[in-house]
Amino acid sequence: MMVKENQSEKTLKELFFHVGLAKTGSTYLQNKFFHKLKGIKYIHTSKFYKYNEIIASDETNALLFSREFDRQFFDETIKIAEKYPYAKILIVIRSNEKWIASQYRRYVKNGGSRSFEDFINIETNKGVWKIEDALFLPKLKYLKRHFSHKPLILFYEEFQENPHKTFKKIADYTNTSYHDEEINLKAKHKSYSDKRLLFIRKLTSRFYKKDPYEFSSGEVTWLKYRTRWFILHIFLYLAKLIPGKKETILIPKSKLSDYKRFYGKDWDACKEFAKEHSAL
Repeated sequence: MMVKENQSEKTLKELFFHVGLAKTGSTYLQNKFFHKLKGIKYIHTSKFYKYNEIIASDETNALLFSREFDRQFFDETIKIAEKYPYAKILIVIRSNEKWIASQYRRYVKNGGSRSFEDFINIETNKGVWKIEDALFLPKLKYLKRHFSHKPLILFYEEFQENPHKTFKKIADYTNTSYHDEEINLKAKHKSYSDKRLLFIRKLTSRFYKKDPYEFSSGEVTWLKYRTRWFILHIFLYLAKLIPGKKETILIPKSKLSDYKRFYGKDWDACKEFAKEHSAL
């Protein structure tokens, strides 16, 4: 890929982009850790899409941007790579089947009514998400191909087990520091129970025809989506007061086992890729 680099920006500024994937600790990092780093200016995710303007106008030498990308990963990272191929990239990945399960829970919470198998179907590939949407190795290879620096590849499981080990890797990669006592390890969001999500899924399938992903862009449709989102979250809260069945399982364990086997090759390849190509 041929790109033009802005030499003055490259000389004066060190750029870091956390191209986060949802459900891999991105919200926690964005709200509880990145702004604690000393020696770099963190630009909140709400201002991410102004990064060109900010890079051009901000006098800080080191800038850190963060945004969650899932199915938009390739479209959004190429925009960064075309203008800032020297930027340093951070990414956190998670075992495929657990990531898919977490994405499905978010989908139901936000008004999705399809079953887990119809959300992503590894047999027909006709779900809301496609098989390739949950592959990580192509994403890692894409980063290697389009950026001149090695990316920092982090693993969500390690982050959960030893968060300070992950914090140190981020600090070392960004040439920054932080104080342990300033970091609040409490999760930013708590997950909803299967009982509450099953209740919302049933409610959604009965009263709404469209899934969240089917809304087109535009102010009116966005307002409709947000109104629906607000109503459903009220019912999510009320659902904890409603007696449920003894067996309230949103995703059968047997299905997760099937998905783990299916994506096992990709996950193993990612771990090997990280050994050779991750910055730390």
